[in-house]
Amino acid sequence: MQELVNDKDYELIRNYITDVSGIVIPPEKKYLIETKLSNMMLSHGALSFDDFYRNVLAKRNPETDQKVINAITVNETLWFRDAVLWKCFEREILPGFIEQLRAGKKKKIRIWSTAASTGQEPYSIAMCIDNYIKRNKILDISLLDFEIFATDISDRVLEIAKTGRYDKISMTRGISEHYKAEYFNNVNSAWDIQRGIKESVKFECFNLKNDFSKFGKFDIIFCRYVLIYFQDSLKNEIITKIHDSLSEGGILFTGIYVLYNILRDVFNAESYENLTYYTKAVQTGQKERNGDL
Repeated sequence: MQELVNDKDYELIRNYITDVSGIVIPPEKKYLIETKLSNMMLSHGALSFDDFYRNVLAKRNPETDQKVINAITVNETLWFRDAVLWKCFEREILPGFIEQLRAGKKKKIRIWSTAASTGQEPYSIAMCIDNYIKRNKILDISLLDFEIFATDISDRVLEIAKTGRYDKISMTRGISEHYKAEYFNNVNSAWDIQRGIKESVKFECFNLKNDFSKFGKFDIIFCRYVLIYFQDSLKNEIITKIHDSLSEGGILFTGIYVLYNILRDVFNAESYENLTYYTKAVQTGQKERNGDL
């Protein structure tokens, strides 16, 4: 059996992965293909990566595409990732949206977690909202006034997310004792998230290369630590689609790093401590149509 991917095979498989997922694997990371796809290659009876590509990948069927996506995607995640973001969410973002709900300007606050992985981000959103409401003794607004939608390109990780069940290792990564006691039940060696939190999140397998329009408008979109994996043309395409999917004044979270160089034409950068987040800007053509220019 050929143990290493030669340059020709590597280029073919790299291009295939980018085409199916948008993810760009750098030229110097040939070892990732061998590490992540060797078992899949063997399971298909292929004796080399050349054979695997010609007889499996080149035929392109949805089931194979999904298996490759599941194998190569990075599923690094933890609870309440980036503490400053959650401070900002509670102190700067939630109060304004709660006031909009009270004033009848919004029927629901719609939030999208675009790279949900095994569910820690969307469940963190739900717990943060519920905890904020309880801590501030808000009686006229509840978690039911928020619609949390979560997607990921990997159906494998979403199956874990949908169970709402986590092992001991997962529960050491970012979750405080308060949240653990308030929102989880310890069952043998597993931790089950509270039913109300679990039911507040709707999951769907979705590739960000596809059309966003079927999901409607959102007030907040979390697209964190995802864009860095894509080719520049796809980054720009996704940014445009996110902009179109946000309601007026909508908010985009991308992570701690600053992405304003690719966002400046359609978003306004906002700062909170060391966090940069973005609010939807009205594009020139729209301003002209609205008589603002």
